[in-house]
Amino acid sequence: MKAERLDPSSPIYIESFGAGSDIVLLHGWGMHGGYWTELANELATQFRVHCVDLPGHGYSEYQGEQSIYDYVEVIRQALPASINFPAIFIGWSMGGLIAQALAHQHPDRVSKLVLVASTPSFVQRDGWANATSEDVLQGFADNLAQDYKSTLNRFLALQVRGSEQQKNNLRELRARLFERGEATQAALNAGLGLLKEVDLRDEFSASTIPTLLLGGERDTLIPQQALIELSSNSNNAQVKIIDKAGHAPFLSHPEQCLNHIKQFCRHEH
Repeated sequence: MKAERLDPSSPIYIESFGAGSDIVLLHGWGMHGGYWTELANELATQFRVHCVDLPGHGYSEYQGEQSIYDYVEVIRQALPASINFPAIFIGWSMGGLIAQALAHQHPDRVSKLVLVASTPSFVQRDGWANATSEDVLQGFADNLAQDYKSTLNRFLALQVRGSEQQKNNLRELRARLFERGEATQAALNAGLGLLKEVDLRDEFSASTIPTLLLGGERDTLIPQQALIELSSNSNNAQVKIIDKAGHAPFLSHPEQCLNHIKQFCRHEH
Protein backbone atom coordinates (compact mmCIF):
# COMPACT_ATOMS: atom_id res chain seq x y z
CA MET A 1 0.00 0.00 0.00
CA LYS A 2 1.42 3.38 -0.97
CA ALA A 3 2.31 5.73 1.86
CA GLU A 4 2.06 9.50 1.69
CA ARG A 5 3.97 12.19 3.53
CA LEU A 6 1.44 14.75 4.67
CA ASP A 7 3.66 17.72 5.59
CA PRO A 8 7.00 18.06 3.79
CA SER A 9 7.76 21.25 5.76
CA SER A 10 7.69 19.49 9.15
CA PRO A 11 11.02 18.55 10.80
CA ILE A 12 9.36 15.25 11.76
CA TYR A 13 8.83 12.73 8.98
CA ILE A 14 5.49 10.89 9.13
CA GLU A 15 4.15 8.44 6.56
CA SER A 16 0.45 7.70 6.50
CA PHE A 17 -1.31 4.61 5.10
CA GLY A 18 -4.90 3.45 4.68
CA ALA A 19 -8.22 4.76 5.99
CA GLY A 20 -10.30 4.37 9.13
CA SER A 21 -9.64 4.97 12.81
CA ASP A 22 -6.19 6.40 13.46
CA ILE A 23 -3.15 4.45 14.70
CA VAL A 24 0.22 6.11 15.43
CA LEU A 25 3.38 3.95 15.38
CA LEU A 26 6.55 4.95 17.29
CA HIS A 27 9.75 2.94 16.68
CA GLY A 28 12.65 2.09 19.00
CA TRP A 29 16.10 3.54 19.69
CA GLY A 30 18.41 3.79 16.68
CA MET A 31 15.69 2.55 14.32
CA HIS A 32 13.19 4.39 12.05
CA GLY A 33 9.58 4.16 10.90
CA GLY A 34 10.46 1.91 7.97
CA TYR A 35 10.71 -1.07 10.31
CA TRP A 36 6.92 -0.89 10.67
CA THR A 37 6.19 -1.09 6.92
CA GLU A 38 4.80 -4.63 6.76
CA LEU A 39 2.75 -4.26 9.95
CA ALA A 40 1.52 -0.83 8.82
CA ASN A 41 0.42 -2.21 5.46
CA GLU A 42 -1.58 -4.96 7.16
CA LEU A 43 -3.16 -2.58 9.66
CA ALA A 44 -3.94 -0.11 6.88
CA THR A 45 -6.56 -2.48 5.47
CA GLN A 46 -8.74 -1.43 8.44
CA PHE A 47 -7.12 1.67 9.95
CA ARG A 48 -5.44 4.93 9.02
CA VAL A 49 -1.83 4.32 10.12
CA HIS A 50 0.81 6.99 10.79
CA CYS A 51 4.48 5.90 11.03
CA VAL A 52 6.65 8.48 12.78
CA ASP A 53 10.43 8.83 12.46
CA LEU A 54 11.50 9.99 15.92
CA PRO A 55 13.71 13.12 16.14
CA GLY A 56 17.17 12.53 14.72
CA HIS A 57 16.15 9.10 13.38
CA GLY A 58 15.30 8.21 9.79
CA TYR A 59 14.26 11.30 7.85
CA SER A 60 13.39 13.41 10.92
CA GLU A 61 15.53 16.30 12.15
CA TYR A 62 16.96 16.44 15.65
CA GLN A 63 16.32 19.79 17.32
CA GLY A 64 17.93 19.25 20.70
CA GLU A 65 15.18 17.21 22.37
CA GLN A 66 16.36 15.88 25.74
CA SER A 67 13.52 15.09 28.12
CA ILE A 68 10.80 12.61 27.28
CA TYR A 69 8.28 15.44 27.27
CA ASP A 70 10.38 17.26 24.64
CA TYR A 71 9.75 14.21 22.47
CA VAL A 72 6.07 14.16 23.37
CA GLU A 73 5.66 17.81 22.40
CA VAL A 74 7.46 17.60 19.07
CA ILE A 75 5.45 14.51 18.09
CA ARG A 76 2.18 16.07 19.25
CA GLN A 77 2.84 19.12 17.09
CA ALA A 78 3.89 17.06 14.07
CA LEU A 79 0.92 14.67 13.98
CA PRO A 80 -1.45 15.48 11.11
CA ALA A 81 -4.39 17.75 11.90
CA SER A 82 -6.53 15.21 10.05
CA ILE A 83 -6.12 12.65 12.87
CA ASN A 84 -9.40 11.99 14.64
CA PHE A 85 -8.33 11.95 18.30
CA PRO A 86 -8.28 10.00 20.52
CA ALA A 87 -6.07 7.63 18.50
CA ILE A 88 -4.43 4.29 19.20
CA PHE A 89 -0.69 4.57 19.88
CA ILE A 90 1.65 1.63 19.30
CA GLY A 91 5.20 2.02 20.64
CA TRP A 92 8.12 -0.38 20.30
CA SER A 93 10.82 -0.30 23.01
CA MET A 94 11.83 3.39 23.43
CA GLY A 95 8.83 4.34 21.30
CA GLY A 96 6.65 2.68 23.93
CA LEU A 97 8.16 4.89 26.63
CA ILE A 98 7.35 7.98 24.57
CA ALA A 99 3.81 6.71 23.89
CA GLN A 100 3.25 6.22 27.63
CA ALA A 101 4.48 9.74 28.38
CA LEU A 102 2.21 11.16 25.69
CA ALA A 103 -0.74 9.23 27.11
CA HIS A 104 0.05 10.59 30.57
CA GLN A 105 0.33 14.21 29.42
CA HIS A 106 -2.48 14.12 26.84
CA PRO A 107 -4.89 11.34 27.86
CA ASP A 108 -7.62 12.88 25.71
CA ARG A 109 -5.53 12.06 22.62
CA VAL A 110 -4.98 8.36 23.34
CA SER A 111 -7.78 5.81 23.17
CA LYS A 112 -5.58 2.73 23.59
CA LEU A 113 -1.90 1.89 24.02
CA VAL A 114 -0.03 -1.06 22.56
CA LEU A 115 3.42 -1.43 24.13
CA VAL A 116 5.60 -3.76 22.06
CA ALA A 117 8.58 -4.99 24.11
CA SER A 118 8.26 -1.92 26.30
CA THR A 119 7.57 -1.11 29.95
CA PRO A 120 7.43 2.08 32.06
CA SER A 121 11.08 1.60 33.10
CA PHE A 122 13.67 0.16 30.73
CA VAL A 123 16.32 -0.32 33.44
CA GLN A 124 16.41 -2.04 36.81
CA ARG A 125 15.44 0.04 39.85
CA ASP A 126 14.44 -0.61 43.45
CA GLY A 127 11.48 -2.96 43.32
CA TRP A 128 11.94 -3.43 39.57
CA ALA A 129 14.34 -6.28 38.91
CA ASN A 130 12.94 -7.61 35.62
CA ALA A 131 14.63 -5.08 33.37
CA THR A 132 17.93 -4.26 31.68
CA SER A 133 20.97 -3.43 33.78
CA GLU A 134 21.92 0.25 33.60
CA ASP A 135 25.50 -0.91 32.99
CA VAL A 136 24.42 -2.34 29.62
CA LEU A 137 23.10 1.03 28.46
CA GLN A 138 26.11 2.85 29.88
CA GLY A 139 28.31 0.53 27.84
CA PHE A 140 26.43 1.54 24.69
CA ALA A 141 26.78 5.21 25.60
CA ASP A 142 30.53 4.83 26.17
CA ASN A 143 31.05 2.91 22.93
CA LEU A 144 28.82 5.10 20.77
CA ALA A 145 31.38 7.90 20.54
CA GLN A 146 34.16 5.44 19.63
CA ASP A 147 32.44 3.27 17.04
CA TYR A 148 28.94 4.30 16.02
CA LYS A 149 28.09 1.48 13.61
CA SER A 150 29.44 -1.45 15.62
CA THR A 151 27.62 -0.14 18.73
CA LEU A 152 24.31 -0.09 16.87
CA ASN A 153 25.03 -3.55 15.45
CA ARG A 154 25.65 -4.88 18.95
CA PHE A 155 22.32 -3.41 20.03
CA LEU A 156 20.60 -5.19 17.13
CA ALA A 157 22.21 -8.47 18.19
CA LEU A 158 20.82 -7.99 21.72
CA GLN A 159 17.35 -7.46 20.30
CA VAL A 160 17.21 -10.82 18.57
CA ARG A 161 19.10 -12.88 21.17
CA GLY A 162 17.16 -16.06 21.90
CA SER A 163 14.63 -15.51 19.12
CA GLU A 164 13.57 -18.57 17.15
CA GLN A 165 14.58 -16.77 13.93
CA GLN A 166 17.66 -15.10 15.40
CA LYS A 167 19.91 -15.12 12.31
CA ASN A 168 17.16 -14.11 9.88
CA ASN A 169 15.87 -11.38 12.21
CA LEU A 170 19.36 -9.96 12.71
CA ARG A 171 19.96 -9.94 8.97
CA GLU A 172 16.68 -8.07 8.42
CA LEU A 173 17.34 -5.54 11.19
CA ARG A 174 20.83 -4.83 9.84
CA ALA A 175 19.65 -4.57 6.24
CA ARG A 176 17.18 -1.83 7.17
CA LEU A 177 19.27 0.05 9.72
CA PHE A 178 20.67 2.74 7.43
CA GLU A 179 18.09 2.71 4.64
CA ARG A 180 16.95 6.18 5.79
CA GLY A 181 20.45 7.40 6.61
CA GLU A 182 22.20 7.36 9.96
CA ALA A 183 20.56 8.48 13.19
CA THR A 184 22.40 11.51 14.60
CA GLN A 185 24.85 10.99 17.44
CA ALA A 186 23.11 13.59 19.60
CA ALA A 187 19.72 11.91 19.16
CA LEU A 188 21.19 8.50 20.00
CA ASN A 189 22.79 9.89 23.16
CA ALA A 190 19.54 11.60 24.16
CA GLY A 191 17.63 8.36 23.56
CA LEU A 192 20.00 6.39 25.77
CA GLY A 193 19.43 9.04 28.41
CA LEU A 194 15.68 8.44 28.19
CA LEU A 195 16.12 4.68 28.47
CA LYS A 196 18.32 5.09 31.55
CA GLU A 197 16.38 7.82 33.35
CA VAL A 198 12.67 7.58 32.57
CA ASP A 199 10.52 5.81 35.16
CA LEU A 200 6.79 5.98 34.45
CA ARG A 201 5.67 3.21 36.79
CA ASP A 202 3.51 5.51 38.90
CA GLU A 203 1.92 7.01 35.78
CA PHE A 204 1.29 3.52 34.41
CA SER A 205 -0.40 2.42 37.63
CA ALA A 206 -2.66 5.48 37.62
CA SER A 207 -3.59 5.23 33.94
CA THR A 208 -7.13 4.30 32.90
CA ILE A 209 -6.19 3.88 29.22
CA PRO A 210 -6.66 0.29 27.95
CA THR A 211 -3.17 -1.10 27.32
CA LEU A 212 -1.86 -4.19 25.55
CA LEU A 213 1.57 -5.38 26.70
CA LEU A 214 2.95 -7.39 23.78
CA GLY A 215 6.24 -9.15 24.44
CA GLY A 216 8.58 -11.90 23.35
CA GLU A 217 9.08 -15.00 25.47
CA ARG A 218 12.86 -14.82 24.88
CA ASP A 219 13.31 -11.05 25.07
CA THR A 220 16.51 -10.38 27.04
CA LEU A 221 15.97 -6.59 27.21
CA ILE A 222 12.35 -6.57 28.39
CA PRO A 223 11.72 -9.89 30.20
CA GLN A 224 8.23 -11.32 29.95
CA GLN A 225 8.07 -11.36 33.78
CA ALA A 226 8.03 -7.55 33.73
CA LEU A 227 4.95 -7.50 31.48
CA ILE A 228 3.18 -10.12 33.59
CA GLU A 229 3.94 -8.14 36.75
CA LEU A 230 2.58 -4.94 35.19
CA SER A 231 -0.64 -6.54 34.01
CA SER A 232 -1.26 -8.23 37.36
CA ASN A 233 -1.13 -4.84 39.08
CA SER A 234 -3.39 -3.04 36.61
CA ASN A 235 -7.10 -3.15 35.86
CA ASN A 236 -6.52 -1.71 32.38
CA ALA A 237 -3.60 -3.74 31.04
CA GLN A 238 -3.53 -7.16 29.41
CA VAL A 239 -0.46 -9.12 28.37
CA LYS A 240 0.26 -11.31 25.35
CA ILE A 241 3.57 -13.17 25.10
CA ILE A 242 4.77 -14.45 21.72
CA ASP A 243 6.48 -17.85 22.04
CA LYS A 244 10.11 -18.01 20.90
CA ALA A 245 10.22 -14.27 20.07
CA GLY A 246 12.85 -11.76 21.15
CA HIS A 247 12.75 -7.95 21.38
CA ALA A 248 11.25 -7.41 17.89
CA PRO A 249 8.26 -9.80 17.87
CA PHE A 250 6.42 -7.93 15.10
CA LEU A 251 9.34 -8.75 12.77
CA SER A 252 10.00 -12.32 13.89
CA HIS A 253 6.35 -13.37 14.38
CA PRO A 254 4.34 -10.86 12.31
CA GLU A 255 1.08 -12.82 12.02
CA GLN A 256 0.75 -13.48 15.72
CA CYS A 257 1.55 -9.87 16.60
CA LEU A 258 -0.87 -8.57 13.99
CA ASN A 259 -3.66 -10.80 15.27
CA HIS A 260 -3.14 -9.68 18.88
CA ILE A 261 -3.02 -6.01 17.88
CA LYS A 262 -6.10 -6.19 15.65
CA GLN A 263 -8.11 -8.03 18.26
CA PHE A 264 -7.15 -5.48 20.92
CA CYS A 265 -7.78 -2.47 18.67
CA ARG A 266 -11.20 -3.71 17.61
CA HIS A 267 -12.36 -4.75 21.07
CA GLU A 268 -14.57 -2.22 22.83
CA HIS A 269 -13.64 -1.51 26.43
